[in-house]
Amino acid sequence: METDLLVFVITEGFLILLFAFALAADILNRWKAKSASSTVEAIRGEKSMNALYVNFGIATIVFTLIVQTCEALKGNQELFIIVNYGLLTYVFFHFLVSKPAVFQVAQSYQKRLKERVTTG
Repeated sequence: METDLLVFVITEGFLILLFAFALAADILNRWKAKSASSTVEAIRGEKSMNALYVNFGIATIVFTLIVQTCEALKGNQELFIIVNYGLLTYVFFHFLVSKPAVFQVAQSYQKRLKERVTTG
């Protein structure tokens, strides 16, 4: 059906944009970390990680069902399912778990240190 293909293109486009944003932010954060004088590691709590696992599972199921129900993709569905799984895994576990909290805390700490040095 035509609507299946339209939904597939929209959701794949969204996932690719989300992945591109996460990758660009990750590269920027790594570049900033090289010039940082100090870093802080933040660890997510158990409730936060459980919520992340649930959301990852739901997103994986939704994207898999969209690919499976699209009639225009017959024969290439496995490829799209594997690629989607890889993109979702990167976004949920590499980007969301490790990077933002570490660099936001480090940047906030560095900003406070600079303010103290310039005022005192």
